[in-house]
Amino acid sequence: MRMIRWKGLIAFVVIIVLIILFNLLFLDRIIKGVVEDQASLAVGARVDIADLNFKIFGLSLDIRDLQVTNPDQPMRNTVQVGAIAFDVAARPLLRKKIVIERMKVADLAFDIPRKTSGALPRKLREKIEARKKATTPVQAEKRIEDCGLPDFSKLTDLKKRSAEELLAGVNLQSASFLADYQKNVATTKADWEKRLAALPTKQSIENDVKALQSLKDQRPKDVTQLQSYLEKVNTLQQKVNDTKKSLTDAQQQFQTEMGNLKTSLKGVEKLKDQDVKTVMGKLGIQIPSATDLICVLLGKDAARKVNSGITWYRKLSSLIPPGKPKGEKEKPVEKPRLKGVDIQFPITRGYPDFLLELAEFSVRPGGKLGPDILAFNRLSGQLRGLTTQPSLYGKPTTFNVEGSLAGGVAKEVMISGQFDHRAEPVNDRIDLKIQDINIEQPGGSQTDSPLRLASGNLNIKGSLGAKGEALNGQVSVDVRNPKVAVGPSAAVLSDLFKNMGAFDITMTIGGTLDQPSLAFSSSAVKGLTSGFENIVQTKLKGIQDDIKNTIASRVDKDLKGAAGENANLEKFVQGELSSRLGLMSLSPAAAPSKDKKGILQLFK
Repeated sequence: MRMIRWKGLIAFVVIIVLIILFNLLFLDRIIKGVVEDQASLAVGARVDIADLNFKIFGLSLDIRDLQVTNPDQPMRNTVQVGAIAFDVAARPLLRKKIVIERMKVADLAFDIPRKTSGALPRKLREKIEARKKATTPVQAEKRIEDCGLPDFSKLTDLKKRSAEELLAGVNLQSASFLADYQKNVATTKADWEKRLAALPTKQSIENDVKALQSLKDQRPKDVTQLQSYLEKVNTLQQKVNDTKKSLTDAQQQFQTEMGNLKTSLKGVEKLKDQDVKTVMGKLGIQIPSATDLICVLLGKDAARKVNSGITWYRKLSSLIPPGKPKGEKEKPVEKPRLKGVDIQFPITRGYPDFLLELAEFSVRPGGKLGPDILAFNRLSGQLRGLTTQPSLYGKPTTFNVEGSLAGGVAKEVMISGQFDHRAEPVNDRIDLKIQDINIEQPGGSQTDSPLRLASGNLNIKGSLGAKGEALNGQVSVDVRNPKVAVGPSAAVLSDLFKNMGAFDITMTIGGTLDQPSLAFSSSAVKGLTSGFENIVQTKLKGIQDDIKNTIASRVDKDLKGAAGENANLEKFVQGELSSRLGLMSLSPAAAPSKDKKGILQLFK
């Protein structure tokens, strides 16, 4: 009988005991730390695990109280899970492949307050920032992401200031125009004074008329003097005619210039209105549209949630690369190996590197939760076929979750869809339905927002598809019994939203994964537009009237003076031309012609 080697047996027992102790004392902690760090890096926010239990024999992993922090609010959890259990297949694990045969998730809740801050450690923050810089960020349409309202409280401050203060330092177009206009009138007057001086004077006209009359009265008795006589008469007559034409032309030109001056002076009223608009614009009171109001009320938050969903989809999609396009076969890769070749055939059998065959979701009903915790009262659903190699697995990833929120917050919540990455282009679809969700926001929440939906009953339907990089989807929200809380900065809008009726909002999603396009419309826009215009115009009317009257007091005096200068100029020039033309009426009839008939007429 062979002797027992006690030393070897003792060493073996010690090793087994050490392995068991290591498993009991350290392995769970090591796995817990690795899972927390890697999960935090993956989601970009702190992930905490209260308890982790890994069983080597049976290959199972149980996680208790999983908390995922909201990166924007470190004192709240985006998601909290009571328990997660994994059953891992042993055979694929020997080939360095992870196949989770079954996963169970229980006690889901969202947006839960934390007891301690969930801010990330500095090293993890640096790693996450490095990853963000290496990836292209999702950018929504800027108008929706940045929509906002002006600070209407400025209206109160403006009412305390006089119109003279508001106009201080403002260059009025109407005043500048009148200053230039008066210079133009003065220039016109000086020009016409020179032109009148160059025209025949009253004295010269009167002398020419008298000379012509006297010449016609002194008819020659001798027919032999007729020729020279007629030449003198015609020469003087031509001079009178030329004088009359020059005066008539001058009169017409002056009337044209005066007409232009008078017409341009009428534009001062429009310039005054423009000055009022300019001054109002410089007061910093921007007038948003009704679409902006809806955007601030619901659209901005909805756009943020859609972009967050697209960001998570991108993260998940990057872990599920698509297979080859349909009809395209993978070619074997030839590599030289000594004298022969090493041929690698495409893998069509076996296990993917990672595969989650089935995940089941449920919730423990009857839990006592606070009023600000969004938890499920009923939940059931499945996720099938989540894998890093869809073409090898040969099936699309499908998911379907149904439930209701605790406390009657929502009667029905449904999320379903399919990720098909077996071939390019990928063809994914996500559908959402939330029936009768009651919104009750505490008075102290979102105090920085000028408008917020304090309470209401919502029905939400949404569908988002991604084919390749292209996005196509729509989210519709029906809002009943809305109560809108108006912040101090928008107190002027209180009456507008006091008795607001039911309305809907529709968000359309397009563009690509890298550059989503978000736009929305609402049935409330039409009603809000007229009401909003009335409210703002009423509030601004007093200020606008004061500014208008002050501008008028400054400008109308100069306007009246300009009109008076016009009248003086017209009276002076027109009077001179008319009086000179009046002298022309005293001119005798034109001399007869030189033909025989005319000569006989002269001597008759």
